[in-house]
Amino acid sequence: RAQMASEPKPLDAFIVPTDDPHQSEYVAECFARREFVSGFTGSAGTALVTRDDALLWTDGRYYLQGERELGPGWTLMRAGMPTTPDYPDWLAANMRKGQRVGIDAHTISARAAEALKETLAEK
Repeated sequence: RAQMASEPKPLDAFIVPTDDPHQSEYVAECFARREFVSGFTGSAGTALVTRDDALLWTDGRYYLQGERELGPGWTLMRAGMPTTPDYPDWLAANMRKGQRVGIDAHTISARAAEALKETLAEK
C-alpha cells in the first residue's frame, strides 16, 4: 500500500492475478506475485489491494485453503457465489471517479483488459 501511494501517479487499487506473462496454467515461482502478496498458494485466484482493503477472489475448490492461508487483513471473496461480485464489478462499485487502478500489463490478456476498462467506464 505504501508503494502504491508513492508512485509518481499514485494508485488507489492494484490487481494481482495468478497469471504470468505467458498465460500459463501453472506459474513458475518467480511469477508467483499473488502468492507473495497474499500468502495464498492455490493455483487459481486474483488479489486486489486498495488503500483500505485486501481481497482475494478464488473458486470453490479453494475456499477452505483461502480461509487457512489468508492473514487477518484479507477478505476471502468466494467467486461463483450469488452474493459475490467479480473483481471488476467490485471495483466499479467501490472506486470513485478519477481513482486509478493498476495491473501489470504482462499478466492480463488484451480482452480481459478491455472488459475491465469497459466495466470501470460504465460507472
